[in-house]
Amino acid sequence: MKKYLFMVAGLWAINSSYAQCTISGSNILKLNETTSFTVDTKGQCEECYLWKSSNDKNVTFEGSLKTNKINLTPKDVGKNNISVSILTDKGPVECGKTVEVVETKQGVAQNNCGINIDDFKEVKVSESVISFFPNENRISDYLYKWTVTYANGEIQESTEKIPQFFFSEINYITLVKLKITSKSPICSLSVSKKYEQNFWKPSSTTKTTSIEQKAYSQGSYNEYIKPDDNKIKTEINH
Repeated sequence: MKKYLFMVAGLWAINSSYAQCTISGSNILKLNETTSFTVDTKGQCEECYLWKSSNDKNVTFEGSLKTNKINLTPKDVGKNNISVSILTDKGPVECGKTVEVVETKQGVAQNNCGINIDDFKEVKVSESVISFFPNENRISDYLYKWTVTYANGEIQESTEKIPQFFFSEINYITLVKLKITSKSPICSLSVSKKYEQNFWKPSSTTKTTSIEQKAYSQGSYNEYIKPDDNKIKTEINH
């Protein structure tokens, strides 16, 4: 039977006038969820079929590839082509189907651990102290790690949710990185911002007008939730 199938595979490779057949199954697949596909054309035997994918690294076939039904589990998002070659009583037949793999909302939530923080705002506590506020004010079981880099290369860190750092116009802050770690599930998300010297200089034409002088408060900063900032850069690390 194996030799016979190899001969059939050779015929499939050189014969381009295949009859039409149809693969039944969803066109939209969910990431990591198994989907079944069947073909409507009957083969000469139970194992006279051969399934394949345009990208075997992005999908996983389950069970035999030589029957009229196949189970497929996608491992990456994007489009993929699946096809099946069949040896029928009238000769070889081949048909294909394009599917698109999408990520479910649940999968997206798992990727960011349910952490809603995606930005933070800088607020002046005094002329020499700056505070940073994450844009999430709900009580949550997160671990925070702030890393601040100054113009002279000095690095300061804090594990407070709302930290304070000294700064000056000469030794101004050039980079702030916030790493938030979720305890359950254990994973982390990082948010970072870069700053130029002009950002910290008082001027009506620069963004420093948004660096507000306000009294420092650990418990009240609702006005700082979800600010607009084009400098945001978010990356997810698992």
